[in-house]
Amino acid sequence: MRDVGEAPRSVHDAAQELGLGARKGLVANSPRSLPWAPLIGLTLVSVLLLTVAVTFAVNDQRTEGAWYYSLPLLILAMVPPAVLVWLLVAWSRGRDHQRWIAWYEGGVVYYAEGFETHAYPWAQIDSLVRHDVKVTNGVVSATTRKLHVRATDGLSFTVSDDEYAGMAPFAEGLTDTFSRVRVAEDAARLEAGECLWFGVLGMTLGGVGREDKRIGWDEVERIDVKHGDVRIHRRGQLTAWLKVPAPGFPNLVVFLNLADALRRSASTG
Repeated sequence: MRDVGEAPRSVHDAAQELGLGARKGLVANSPRSLPWAPLIGLTLVSVLLLTVAVTFAVNDQRTEGAWYYSLPLLILAMVPPAVLVWLLVAWSRGRDHQRWIAWYEGGVVYYAEGFETHAYPWAQIDSLVRHDVKVTNGVVSATTRKLHVRATDGLSFTVSDDEYAGMAPFAEGLTDTFSRVRVAEDAARLEAGECLWFGVLGMTLGGVGREDKRIGWDEVERIDVKHGDVRIHRRGQLTAWLKVPAPGFPNLVVFLNLADALRRSASTG
């Protein structure tokens, strides 16, 4: 994968400290910069109007003995500076930070400029959630792809293709590596008798489903993702037995791999 440049030293140091291995991918966002053109224009207009207004006020004070004759002009001259201040405050409040997200053989590192660096081995990543949102204005449509990464300590961060160049291959590589590790870990948890939850769906060695609707693996014909839904098909049933929205489904690749292995084991056992 082509990198977008070098991340700060703290990202590399955090990965080295945890022994995450070689870096496989790196993305960085592009924060908005100050709108220099309108700001410079407003500044020039402000200086010009204030100079004219003050000149008239001084002249009125000298000739008429009352500077406030020019008060309407002074008030008008204050409008551009007020707009200028408002723009600066609005930009400051909505200002985004430069952020870097890197994934390594053994985990992920997240860093936002001016904040602490966060590094996590795969075992400390709680979930990966994919959201693909299609937006249309009636003529042109576009799909925004997002990958939400949530760590076990509660920190979460998002990689989206409207903020990060190269998001698609980055997210694919990260998801594949994380999923291979998590499948092995979750398979061991299943063998130990645990129930694994993927959003509203619970999975055990005995079966899958929601709390109020479950079937055994020997009854499952297949599980697929179609038309935006994760669909569980029951043997002998024409329509899907259960549908769950795919967007927002945590660790979907892990779920599908485990489900396929358990279904095959039940059908041959």
